[in-house]
Amino acid sequence: MYNTYMRKILLIEDDQFIKDIYIQMLTPFFEVDAAEDGKTAYGKIIKNTYDLILLDMYLPIMDGKPVFELLEKNFPNKYKSKIVFMTNDDSEQTIKYFNGSGIKYLIKSALNPEEFVKKVKGYIG
Repeated sequence: MYNTYMRKILLIEDDQFIKDIYIQMLTPFFEVDAAEDGKTAYGKIIKNTYDLILLDMYLPIMDGKPVFELLEKNFPNKYKSKIVFMTNDDSEQTIKYFNGSGIKYLIKSALNPEEFVKKVKGYIG
């Protein structure tokens, strides 16, 4: 059966190589929009509708955490369930932050591209 509604993802990733791989892996399953920095990402998030937002933790101009905090301040709980943080920082402090706030996250370096797509599919339902 043909699916006329393709779920839309915003991928916020500043590493061009990683971004290109993720876009290539996700495009067969989702409509993918992208941003390279936190400021651009914030603007896209508030102007568009996304089913899932993949937000890198460390970005130019504004990191992922301040983007998330700004969204929570201006639109309480509207985006929290749609955001999945992406990071290579698997420090105890970072994991504690995610687990303590109930924010979904994935450790990029722990996943090959196929595992990444499988995780994304699980987050989007």
